Amino acid sequence: MKQLFALLTLLALAATTHAELAVISTEHRDADSFKRVSEYLTGKHSDGRYAVFRSDESSRDGFYISLLADDRSTLSRVAQVRVQFVRKGTQEIDSFALSTNDLKKKRILVGFTGAEWASESQHPVAWKIELLDASGAPLESAQSFLWSE
Repeated sequence: MKQLFALLTLLALAATTHAELAVISTEHRDADSFKRVSEYLTGKHSDGRYAVFRSDESSRDGFYISLLADDRSTLSRVAQVRVQFVRKGTQEIDSFALSTNDLKKKRILVGFTGAEWASESQHPVAWKIELLDASGAPLESAQSFLWSE
């Protein structure tokens, strides 16, 4: 009986937890780093291997977090990318959320873009990124070391 109870408890925990996004890199990038040969030739924007989400879609300059999704099967259920972060010199948590359109790529690039993040010295002190389903439940997430502190 104890074994059955332990098994049911583990199954319940597995059902309520979500997968972790792998953090590939964090870096400041300028707009030119996104231009591909095809963009020079055709003038059409291409994100290449990444699904790119930016806090300010009108700007490519900024601080980027490159992630790798754990489970391709969850990507079709992602409705929103929620980003929570703390700026330098404050302890307040800010956030932004971006809608997704049929997320298909396991490589995800989340950018803090716009005038505020254009300088290489500007980056969040701590951050957490979640892939949410339509009901707002997290499917996968990643966070900086300081976020957990």
